[in-house]
Amino acid sequence: MPFDKNGKIIAFLGPDGAGKSTVISLVKHELTQRGEDPCYRYFAPGFLKRYRPKGDGSITTKPHEGRQYGTVLVLAKIMLMLFEFRMGVPRLRRETKLALFDRYIHDLLVDPRRYRMDHLRLWMRAMLKIAPEPDLVVIVSAPADVIQARKQEVPPEETVRQVAAYEALGQSFSNAVVVRNIGAPEAAAQTVLDRLDALG
Repeated sequence: MPFDKNGKIIAFLGPDGAGKSTVISLVKHELTQRGEDPCYRYFAPGFLKRYRPKGDGSITTKPHEGRQYGTVLVLAKIMLMLFEFRMGVPRLRRETKLALFDRYIHDLLVDPRRYRMDHLRLWMRAMLKIAPEPDLVVIVSAPADVIQARKQEVPPEETVRQVAAYEALGQSFSNAVVVRNIGAPEAAAQTVLDRLDALG
């Protein structure tokens, strides 16, 4: 595809168990085979040290456990995240041609409890509108029962809610695609690659 000098940001969102990591891995592998050198980020661009990979290989298996923050701490955390993204994304665009994000700041709009924010007030949601949007948002989805068969990290009713919420979130972006990862993940990855080719 060749990408232009202004690096592209691709964000993959979706419930745990939908297959985001698998699809990202397949997309990254194919792009590497084509001679591209995409970089990978988990949630944040890594401008601040606290948002850089820790390299401990830890995996979150109970995302909704732990103490939820009060309003003041939630506000402080959102402001810190916005600073991270407002500073980090432009730098990442300058330094790389393509960055693949597993989750992104807009993940807060669907699953704030994962980030210890029990819920987001309307003004908090409004604040997130100043975050830099990705060039492409990929919503990786699947039926709730399929997801629950893969992972049971949240209750079934929460998975149902997240599936609907992530797909609805995709409609709020000007450039988004919903990929239903039901069969072979290679098919889902090819859908993403086709959209990347269309970006130019």
